Amino acid sequence: MSSQALRAFRGKRRWEAFILAVLGGSALACALPAGAANAPEAASADAGSADAASPDADAGISEILVTSRNREESSQDVPIPISVIGSQALVRDGTVSIQDLTQKAPGLEATTPNSRRTGISLRGIGKSAGNDALEASMGVLVDGVYLTHPGMTYQDFTDLDRIEVLRGPQGTLLGKNTTIGALNFVSKAPTFTPEGSGTFTIGQRNTRSSNASFSDALVDGLLAYRAAAFVDKQDGYIRNVDTEGGTTSEKNRSGGRLQFLLTPFTGFTARVNGDFAETNERSNTKPVVAVLTNWDDAAHTPRVTTPGGTAIAATAAAVQLQNTGTNTYTSIFKRAWFGGYQPIVGSWTAEDLNLNVPVFTRNQGISAALNWALGSVTLTLISAARSYNFDAKNDADQTKFDTGRSGTFIDASQQSHEFRLTQVVNERFDYQAGLFFLHSSLTSIGRTLYGADSGAYSSKNGDYNVLYGSGTGDQLLQASLNRVYLRNTITPDTRSYAAFGQANWHFTDRATLTLGLRETYEDKTNTSSKTATFIDGSPLNSLTSLGNSLGATAQQIASANNIRTTTVGTTYPTIQGTPIKAYALSWLASPTYKVTEDVMLYGSAAAGQKSGSVQFGSTGSPLNVSPEKVLDFEVGVKSLLLAKRLELNVNLFQTRVRDYQQTTSVFDAATTALKHDGTLYYQSLLGNIPEIRARGVELEGLFSITRSLSFTFGATYNNAIYTNWHTATCPAELNVKSSTTVCDNTGKQIVAAPRFTTNVGFDYRQLVHAGFLGHAWASNVFRSQQNFDNNLSRYGVQGAYGITDVGLGVLSPSERFELDVVSKNVFNKQYTTSVTLGTDGSIGYDGIGDPRWVGVVLHAKLY
Repeated sequence: MSSQALRAFRGKRRWEAFILAVLGGSALACALPAGAANAPEAASADAGSADAASPDADAGISEILVTSRNREESSQDVPIPISVIGSQALVRDGTVSIQDLTQKAPGLEATTPNSRRTGISLRGIGKSAGNDALEASMGVLVDGVYLTHPGMTYQDFTDLDRIEVLRGPQGTLLGKNTTIGALNFVSKAPTFTPEGSGTFTIGQRNTRSSNASFSDALVDGLLAYRAAAFVDKQDGYIRNVDTEGGTTSEKNRSGGRLQFLLTPFTGFTARVNGDFAETNERSNTKPVVAVLTNWDDAAHTPRVTTPGGTAIAATAAAVQLQNTGTNTYTSIFKRAWFGGYQPIVGSWTAEDLNLNVPVFTRNQGISAALNWALGSVTLTLISAARSYNFDAKNDADQTKFDTGRSGTFIDASQQSHEFRLTQVVNERFDYQAGLFFLHSSLTSIGRTLYGADSGAYSSKNGDYNVLYGSGTGDQLLQASLNRVYLRNTITPDTRSYAAFGQANWHFTDRATLTLGLRETYEDKTNTSSKTATFIDGSPLNSLTSLGNSLGATAQQIASANNIRTTTVGTTYPTIQGTPIKAYALSWLASPTYKVTEDVMLYGSAAAGQKSGSVQFGSTGSPLNVSPEKVLDFEVGVKSLLLAKRLELNVNLFQTRVRDYQQTTSVFDAATTALKHDGTLYYQSLLGNIPEIRARGVELEGLFSITRSLSFTFGATYNNAIYTNWHTATCPAELNVKSSTTVCDNTGKQIVAAPRFTTNVGFDYRQLVHAGFLGHAWASNVFRSQQNFDNNLSRYGVQGAYGITDVGLGVLSPSERFELDVVSKNVFNKQYTTSVTLGTDGSIGYDGIGDPRWVGVVLHAKLY
């Protein structure tokens, strides 16, 4: 697709009009009588709702169809562990975002402080975020289109038919970087009969949310359309006490999707799909909940290994040593420059921000999917173009002072094409084969603008003491960084080519062997540059000349220069990274055996590879990351029991990942030498950890006791550990003073991987009066303790917690309307999905979960 095609979606005002038209039109249509929409047959589709609520009615579990293997089949016949959340459950629970989805699928984790830092993991693997040249381990597809950047998932997904959560490598069919698993979002398709629905929500924190869709024929039997739109607004739950005011962690989202379905002759369909989503919300803050003021005594910590490679024995319980020489987040504000200010520490609901502006995200795209059935052969072509934009300007220190702002600007685009041939040769053999091409390009500009208080905030004690207290020194202290503007630009570019195939040999009526193979070639490049100017683009002035003109002493001039030099760091012109040109092979072998029509045994062995990354160090030196190699084994059973009232699926898995790509802190020799103040400095870099392993069991099921009452349940035990990480950087609390001293994390649970996860819920409907149905439901997700710090600091631990959502409502006799009272996080549990440990000892929670919310939801349908 051309760039001109994408520009057609950039008109914000046109999309606003489209959103209002869909929401208003659907609301009106839902209010009309069924006959007014010329769909009497649709109105009777769910006739007999009273019978549906009868406990004597058939309570068997309906078949769920999925397309996870590029063909429509029952989820119980797919020989991989898969969770399917259908349209009814998505609408009932208000599941529209990636974060919402983690409440429904066992083992799925995410952190979403903003779109750029969105990270998604499965079985604890693949959550690294915030590196724009890093590709995800967890693949995400929307209507068959692979999304290259995790930020493309930062939106509300509405009007869905289902979401499929596939565990284990999916690379032979579902494309690039699905070594851990994949999320497959499937939108509802256009229909040739009228179909409309809407959901309207009001609630706490000034919630105003609406989403609606409508579908009908434009030309009977030839051309149909489907239009969907959403608006999602909610005030934040973290209050800004500064004079700028406002809240953070708010919602301000809108978007839509327009589809056309063309069926010119039997066997051929063409589906064109255009979508747009935008967020403009104050959401990117990290309240400081604590400050590290004491160090652990490394001499009494068995994790620490000396330069000679000998582990230090634990000779005593943990010993606390007072921090006596390093400035912390709280001590820095005790300087007279800040007038005795006390920053907010420990609050989950209040911040003091002198800069509180929205973070902007835009996602848009267009795709075309062509399918042509020629007897036993089907040809499929999916072509797509997408763009992603991000713009953040963040308060630097979470206080009222002008210590600066920072944030990243991203402009990304992708084009992809996939061609598939599927053939059923005979009742014993079928296969699919295809070609795939993807080109993604991105420009990421990291920006830092220093303010009037930056010199006093960033200076070391020695330089500050030399400058503060005299008029000349104060002017130099402020001038050292005020209006200094840093830009760090990278331009990763990827071209990916693949050929793939998968075949099923049904060698008996009950036994099948599936084999798959995919060969990928990738060409990856990247550039990096770092510049320092004033905000207006003019070159930095000479502090020496300024100091001389002010009559400053030589020592004062030296201190001002030192503050600027050490804060700005090394600048460099555009540097070409070391390109990657590499092949990667993925394969799958999976036998299945149908014990009965309703019980299937399966196993699989699969291998995949997540491509390497062209990276740079803090001074611009090339520092590539190796590919991530996965070997996975699965054994499981899928069953329908008790006259198809109980669906019970159990899966055992072992996933080994070599050269695991994870962001971690590593010693920064260049910065340490530049600042020469006796402190060891570290930089956050993407690197390779030698090996990790996830081993465990997954249980998932549904028990339909009656047609009115059903229970869902899921559980995961995941022993995900570093099997080889003997040279890890030590956590912040050890305050290690030697660049050659390391910590041994071998055998420890990996970052952001809870060992136990459970999901349970129930849904109950009961006839109450005159055809009206009462409706009650609840769901709970529990996660055991996990550590969010990349160096496994004990201050990165989030304890075990559970989140419970409940709802109670009533349905009209026709089930066209439902009015519910809903509460999310009903017990108001405090938790975070991300922890940031600053070099100043600050412990920030930048993934605080939503507190309790209560609201009223109206669902309306037009059949």
